[in-house]
Amino acid sequence: MKIGEFAKICETKISVLRHYDSEGLIKPIYIDRFTGYRYYAKEQVPLFFRISELKQAGFSLAEIKSLLACMEDSEKAEQIFEKKKTELQKSLQNLEKIQKTMKGEILMKPCYIPVKENINLPFVNDEAVVGRWRVINDGEFAKNGIRELYFLPRGAKYWCFSWTKDKLLYDNGMNAFANDYTLEEQKDGLYMHLDMKTGDFVENGTIKHLLLRKLDGKHYTKEEIARKDNLEYPFVNDPCVIGKWRSVAYLLHKEEFVADGSAEPEKDLFFKEMEFFENGHINAVYGEELIGGDEKQVWTKGFVLRKFNSTACAYEIRRACGIDYLIIEWKSGDYRWGGFDTDYYVFVRA
Repeated sequence: MKIGEFAKICETKISVLRHYDSEGLIKPIYIDRFTGYRYYAKEQVPLFFRISELKQAGFSLAEIKSLLACMEDSEKAEQIFEKKKTELQKSLQNLEKIQKTMKGEILMKPCYIPVKENINLPFVNDEAVVGRWRVINDGEFAKNGIRELYFLPRGAKYWCFSWTKDKLLYDNGMNAFANDYTLEEQKDGLYMHLDMKTGDFVENGTIKHLLLRKLDGKHYTKEEIARKDNLEYPFVNDPCVIGKWRSVAYLLHKEEFVADGSAEPEKDLFFKEMEFFENGHINAVYGEELIGGDEKQVWTKGFVLRKFNSTACAYEIRRACGIDYLIIEWKSGDYRWGGFDTDYYVFVRA
C-alpha cells in the first residue's frame, strides 16, 4: 500500500512516517525509483502502534530504535526498560517538588525517593577486570573516600559492590544501581570508563563519568582488602562506662553533637544498645542481632575492640544537662573498604 493509505490506517501523518523512515524505525518495503512513492505492508501496522506506545511511555525515538533492535535479546531489552523506569521515577520526583514549590509549600526536608535498579543479573566472567583499580580523573570522588575499587573473582561482593561483565553493581541497602563500564587498552596499561551513579543521580540525575587505571590483576578476597585496626590493647578498667547504654543519635561528625538535655532516640537507628561488664566483657545489639563473647568483641578504657570486623572504636563520655552521653566511633563498610572517616553514635544510660 502507498504511504498515504498506510498513514490513514495508522491514524497518523505522512510527515511522521517520513520522519520514522529517516530515523530508521519503519522503512518502506519498496520505493519506486521512478516516482519516489513509498510502499508499506500491512504487517508493519503493529510495529507503528508499538512505536506509538513506547513514545507515550516516555521513550525517545533513539531509545525506541535501540530497544527494537534488541527485542530478541530479552536481557538487554530488560536493561533498557529498567533504565527508563529509573529516569521516569526521577522526573516524577522533580515534578512533585516543582508542584509543591508552586503551591507555596515549605519543604522542611528533601523529598528523597530511593532508586532501585535491577542488579540481580546473571554472572558473566570478565577476567580482564579482576583486580585493583584507581580512580584517576575525579578529585571530588576520591575526596569523598573512594580512591580505589576492587573487582573480586567471580563477582564476589565486598562493601556495596559486586559485578558482572560490563556492569559494576552497587547496593547500599537504600539505592541499587547497575553501572556501565567499558575497557580501553592503552600503551601504559588498561583503563576503565565507568558511568557511576551515586547520591547525585538520585537527587538530580547526574552520572559521574570516571576513568580508572588498573593497578594489578591479583585475585583479592574481601577480608584481604579490608582496613584493619590495631586491636592489641591491654585491658584497663573504666568504672564510668560499666552498665547498659542505649543509642539516641547518629552523627557524621563528632562536632555535630549538641547536648540539649534530651534522651529521646532518633528513629530507625541500627546500632541500638551496648552493655559494658567488668573485666572487658561487652554485649551489643546491631539491628536485630545481639553480639557478645570475648571472641567477638571486648573493651578497654577508651576503646571497644570489635574482633569480628577488626576495628578499634574509640569512645568518650560527656556529661551535659545532667545526662551522661557516650560518643563512640562507628566504623562500617564505608570505613573498612571505602576509605571514609569514621561516623559516630551517641548513647545515654539505659
